[in-house]
Parts: sequence; structure tokens; C-alpha cells
Amino acid sequence: MPTITHFEPIDIKIARKKLGLTQTEFGEKLGVSMRAVQSWESGTRNMPKSVMVLLSQMLAAQEYTQSEVNEPLELYENSNGNKFISMKSGKMKIFVKKVPVKAFGSYLTDFQNVEYIDDLEKVAFTVDHIGKGKYMCFEVEGDSMNGGGIDDTPDGAELLCRELGRQHWKDGFRDSQYGWVIVHQKTVLFKDIVYFDEENGDITCRSRSGLPQHKDFVINLNEVLQIFKVIKRTF
Repeated sequence: MPTITHFEPIDIKIARKKLGLTQTEFGEKLGVSMRAVQSWESGTRNMPKSVMVLLSQMLAAQEYTQSEVNEPLELYENSNGNKFISMKSGKMKIFVKKVPVKAFGSYLTDFQNVEYIDDLEKVAFTVDHIGKGKYMCFEVEGDSMNGGGIDDTPDGAELLCRELGRQHWKDGFRDSQYGWVIVHQKTVLFKDIVYFDEENGDITCRSRSGLPQHKDFVINLNEVLQIFKVIKRTF
């Protein structure tokens, strides 16, 4: 299936009917409410670009399926609502909500707010298979995790992350190839976790830049809202 880099105007209602979906089913596939679908079809609101990406992929997948019956493309969804589209190459596209740097502050207060998450931009990553768990994308600010190594990450990169459930924190944090995103009460951090003090619940965080201003520091898990393992990066 060709990569979609631009969009022709799409009549939302016609697109939905072409896919054979009700407004409720259409909303579920796109990760939005039926009310949002109704507002797009009536013209009272514009469909966000991030949702247009997914809709265009769905339409392209349907067209490809109709013309290449022996290699159908399908849309899947895991138990946490992350959507995957199969590709001819055998790989998958996963669509996840992106938290840009400018939204870090609002994310800290609204990360449990379903409507807030629904309004975030959606981006796609290519992965090898359908994954379990909750996935998000976080934007990188600064070069503290960029020491020049092949697994290091520069400013402006986008991180595909899988959440580590709180129930697993007590088991410790194994080495991560690309690092961890730590959603602290006051900020969002992207670091390596190099030591876990199980008795006190403290984790030692480390940067990869090697610069003196990026020193190790300790935070307590009682001050942490979420922890994500970085699975993949794009930059």
C-alpha cells in the first residue's frame, strides 16, 4: 500500500458509508465519539489532520483489499484501544496519541481524562507485530539523551512508548535500549533508570549526553504518575 503523504478533500459521510460503518462503529474505528463523527459530517467541526491520516489509511486499505484479494489489509485494535493496520510487507502500522512538548503541562493534569486524550494528535509508527499494552508517543525536548551513540535520541524525536503498569514497578526496571519516559507530578522526563532502591521506592535517573549539567538524580515513585518504556524512535 502506498504511503499517504497528502490528502484530497474527503466527504466524511460518503467515506463512512464506503467503509460500511455506522456512525458509532466509525467513531470506534477512529478512536472518537459518535458526537464527533456527527459534527464532522454536519460540517460544524473539521476532522483533525491526525484522524484524517487514519481515515485515509483505512480507505487505502479497503481499496487495496478489493484489488488484491490474496493479500488483504486489515485493521486491528488491542484491548487498550491502540489501532494497527497490516501492510503488504508483513509489518504493521500502529496509531498512537502524541504528547508534544508544549502539552506536557496539561498532560500531567489530564492524562486520565478520556476527552483530553481523544483530542491529542495521532501519529503512526511501523512495527513488526500487534502489541499488547497501552502505547503513547512523547516528543523529545533537548539533547540530554543524545551522547552520539546509535541508540541515543536527539532533540525533536518522537518516541513510541509502552506503559509499564504500576503493579510491575516493584519488580524493578530492566535496562531499556532507548530509555524510559517518566511522567512525574511536575514534569515529563526522558531518562535511563540505572538503579532502583526497592526499600525506599527511589529510582536513580541518568542522561546519556555525558555533559556535567546532566547529572544523575533520584526521584521517589510516590511522585510518579506513569512510566513508559521507549520501544521505537523516529527523527
